[in-house]
Formats: sequence, C-alpha cells, structure tokens
Amino acid sequence: MGRKAFISADQLFESASDRDFPVCTQVTLLHGPCNSGCISCPVGRYRHGDASPEVQAEFAPSSWVEMSWPVYTAVVDEVARHPHAWLRLHARGEPLMHPQFVDMVAYAKQSGVGVVQAFTNAVALNEGKAVAIMEAGLDTLECSIHGHDQTYEPLMRNGKYEQVKRNVIRFRKLRDQLGARTRLVVSAVDQPLLAPERAAHEEFWSQYADSVIYRPYHSWGNRIAGACGSMPEARHPCRQLWTRCTIGPSGNIIACFNSWTEKEEEVLGNVLDPDVTIGAIWKSARYGGIRSDHANGEYSLPCCATCTDWTGSSWGDNSYEHLLSSKLGLREV
Repeated sequence: MGRKAFISADQLFESASDRDFPVCTQVTLLHGPCNSGCISCPVGRYRHGDASPEVQAEFAPSSWVEMSWPVYTAVVDEVARHPHAWLRLHARGEPLMHPQFVDMVAYAKQSGVGVVQAFTNAVALNEGKAVAIMEAGLDTLECSIHGHDQTYEPLMRNGKYEQVKRNVIRFRKLRDQLGARTRLVVSAVDQPLLAPERAAHEEFWSQYADSVIYRPYHSWGNRIAGACGSMPEARHPCRQLWTRCTIGPSGNIIACFNSWTEKEEEVLGNVLDPDVTIGAIWKSARYGGIRSDHANGEYSLPCCATCTDWTGSSWGDNSYEHLLSSKLGLREV
C-alpha cells in the first residue's frame, strides 16, 4: 500500500501577504444579546426557546459578554498595519446591539483599516443609526433577511418584517442622498423553507441592494441538527484556517469561529497579553500544525473533528473576499 502524499499547508495561502497576516480578522462584538429568533441560528433558537440543551447552557444570561474597548482597539491597531487585511464585525448575537458599534466603525476607519464590513438583522437599523453608520465610514453592511412575504416570519420569528423592509429600503435611499460609500448587501440562508420564495426574495431585494447573496445552511458546529445537506465523498480543507482569524469578545484568538465555548485547546492566545500579536499567532508553529493536519485529513482540533460546516467554506470565486473585490469594488485582488 503506497504512502499517502503530504500536502504542504503553505501552498493553500493565496498570497505571501495572507501567510503573514489573515486577510480577514473577525471580531465577535458580543456573546448572547439578540433581537430575533432565527431558526438558522443557535442564538435565535435560544431566544425562541427551541435550542438544544447544550446551546441553552452556552447562552445562559450569566455567559453574556460585550467586547471591551481595549480589546477592540488592540485588534484594530494591528489590522490597520496590514493594507491587504479587512475587518469583519460580527457577533454571537446582533452586532448593532453593542452600545459602541458606531464608535467602533469610526475608530477602525480613522485608524486606517481599508475595508470594514458588518452584519445586522436590520431590526434596529433606524434612521439615526443608519446615518451614523454611514458617517462613521462603514464599507459594507450585510443585512440578514432570511425570508420574504410568507417565509420571513417562520424563518426569523421576530414579528418585524415590515419594519425591517422599511429600514433597509430607507438605508439605501439615505445612502444615495448622502453620497455615502457604504455598500449594501442583503443575504439569506439558503434553507428549505425559503425555497418557495427564493426567486421573489432575490428579485425584490435586487432593487435596493448592491448584491444579494445566499449563504449555506450550516449547523454552527453541530448546534443545529439536520442543517447540512448531503455530504460530498471527499472532504476539502476549510478555508477559515487560511484566511480568517476570529477574536472572541474577551480577546481570545480562537482557531474557528464556531469555537463559541472557547475551549482551552482551541484558544491560541489573547490580544491583551503584551507578548501576543495576531500576526505572531497566525504564523506560529501551532497554527501551522493545525493547518497541516487539516490539509492532510487529520482533524486535531475538537471543533474540526466532528464538523460538517466545511462544506460551505468557499474558496476562489465563491468567497466573501471575491464579493468585496469583484462585485463591490472594495478590495484589490
């Protein structure tokens, strides 16, 4: 029996810059708070009351945390030193519920971060917040609208469909009136219940958004049963390990965005440690070993060993980087 060929993990980086520093740094602004009950999200299921016991334990109110200003600025100050890198503001909940959200956007842009992208379910995207976000310089706002006329409420379960429509349409009109540069993306999780209205959803939101995208229905680290469809026979490496570094709300650098419990073996350092930098962790022997294992079919991280979400980890023209550069014109390739 022949010896298995070894794949060099370094070959999977798309550029020398990506080897030195992640092209995308994801900051988890908060853990817990949200104002929606989406069936495609563990936080939404927790809020709606139909989450698994494990998720209920993960999101008990005693676990809720907001990213502090010192943690955030430590991340931004380092990202700003790398021209190829962009910053993603997300959360284990609703990012706009962080009380310093607008200030965080403004700080990142004033510090020199080239592209700052954020998510929202648009429930809290009132006129004042919309104007403040654009004035702060946000480059891309992605509004998660998981459904249309008949499917929105069964999928998002927040009773705010008409409000969300008004908010997003007004955002686009204000953007054009103000001459702001913020790109508007509308997205939905491509789940079975959306199928009857998927075409209508795309047609409607294409009138207002710069891009309409559909995200894979994944399990968030096995937190939602039955989310993934049929599995391919061969597993490909997860792009997250080569392009994205996730920072937890307390400053932990975690190997996977699904590491919500931030287990010790999945934490690579903390940005508040004076001896730690994101760049050094990214290039460390430990991270390199994780990538090498993954590239060669050995899943040494607990979150990787049982993962099914790698099926939606997109490379090349299907990646978010491609959306930012080719469709929205925000990044050089």
